[in-house]
Amino acid sequence: MFDRSGALILLAVSALLHPVCLSAADCFLECMQRSGCWSGRSVNDPQACNNMPQLCTIQCKGRQNNSWGAIAYSKPDKAAGWSYEKSDKATAERIAMQECSKQGGAKCLVEASFSNACGAVAADGALVAWGTADTKANAQQRAVAECAKSGGRKCAVEASLCSVPNAGSVPPGSPPPPKQTSWGAIAYSSADMGAGWSQGKGDRAAAEKDAMSICAQRGNACVVETSFNKACGALAADRNFTGSGTSTDPREANQKAIDACRKAGGARCVLHISFCSN
Repeated sequence: MFDRSGALILLAVSALLHPVCLSAADCFLECMQRSGCWSGRSVNDPQACNNMPQLCTIQCKGRQNNSWGAIAYSKPDKAAGWSYEKSDKATAERIAMQECSKQGGAKCLVEASFSNACGAVAADGALVAWGTADTKANAQQRAVAECAKSGGRKCAVEASLCSVPNAGSVPPGSPPPPKQTSWGAIAYSSADMGAGWSQGKGDRAAAEKDAMSICAQRGNACVVETSFNKACGALAADRNFTGSGTSTDPREANQKAIDACRKAGGARCVLHISFCSN
C-alpha cells in the first residue's frame, strides 16, 4: 500500500515518462531528481523522501509562471524543432535543438526563444528570420516581414508556436466578439516533409485551399491531413507515417496526433504542427 506522498512521487514519475503532458512543472521535477529520491541511491535520511514532494512544491512556488519556448532550424535541410512551456530559456533551447536533430537537421541553430509569447521562423533558402508577438498569426507575419526586409523574395513560415500558460487565453483587454466560424487546416507532404497550414478562415474550403497553397511551396506531394472549425489541430510524423488530431484542448489535439501516427506504424512520432483556429 502506498501512502499519499508515494502516490505524489509516482504521479511525477509518470509525468517524466510522458513529456507531451508536461507544462511549467520542470522546476518540481528537477528538485525531485536532485533530492536522490528518484535515483535509487542512498540518502542521509530516507524518511525525508516522504516529505520531498511538498518541499519541492514550496521551493518552486513563484517559478511556475515561466513559460519559455524556442525554435531551432537547420537551413540545408529545412528541418525544425521546437519546445514550449519550459521553466527556463536554456531548457527550452536545448530541447528545441534536440527535436531539430531528430528531424534530420544537420546544422541546427536556435533561431528564436521567447517567454509567455508566440514565436515564428521564416526562411527563403539560406536567409532565415524570426519574429515574436502576442499571437501566432502576428508572430508569423513579423517573421515573414523580417525575412523580406533582409532581401527574401519567397519567404515562408517554417515553424511557429506559442508558449503561454493555459494555452488559448487572450491577452489583457477587451477581446472582439467571437467569430461564428474560424476554420483551420493542415496540409502535409510526407515525402519531403513540406507543410502548410491556415487559420481563421470563413469556411472549410478556403482553409484547405490556403493550407495546400502554402504546402505546395515546400512539398511535392501535399494532401490535406485535417481541417477543423473553432478548434485546435496538430500533425505528428515519423518519416512517411503521419497522424493528425483535433480538439478544443491543444494538448489533447497533440496527443491524438501522436497516437494516430503511432497507430499508422510510426515508431518515433513527433509533433510537426500544432495550433488553434478560434
